Amino acid sequence: MLPGLGGSELIIIAIVALVVVGPKDLPKLLRNLGKFIGKMRNMADDFKSSFDDMARQSELDDLRKEVEALRSNNLTSSIQSEMKAIESDISVSLNKGDSPVTMTPPSEPVDPKISYPQMDGLPPKWDAAQSDDLEAEVAPVKKPRARKPKVVAQAAAEPEVEPTVMPVKRSRRKVAS
Repeated sequence: MLPGLGGSELIIIAIVALVVVGPKDLPKLLRNLGKFIGKMRNMADDFKSSFDDMARQSELDDLRKEVEALRSNNLTSSIQSEMKAIESDISVSLNKGDSPVTMTPPSEPVDPKISYPQMDGLPPKWDAAQSDDLEAEVAPVKKPRARKPKVVAQAAAEPEVEPTVMPVKRSRRKVAS
């Protein structure tokens, strides 16, 4: 429907058209009006499709320009030059490592009582001489004795009783079918 026109307004317009044109010429008028509306829609669709084609064509032109720029710009040569530069850097760094590394002992003796903050939470080192002293101080641990479970003894004392099954009695009534 048209914006701003409701059903009641369209009925009033149809009645006025019927009175003005007449019942004889009204179907011809409506047919011509339908053809005119169809032509207007076709023209709008053609305009829209031509506009879309122009936009698509401009996008294709941009893509073609980018492809040509990529083809003219020799990427493989630039990549190969970068690879050679990296390779030369690696070979130089490997050649530096050929000289032997000399280790020199520390000039000052190391004090074993130095506190290391990263080692504060760890237990002290285990010393074999201390372990002999600790074993002498520790009293032997008594092993707990195994006890007999009471439940087993009670179950053995009680005699086993077999459950009896009672037969099911059927009724003699017949079901009416």
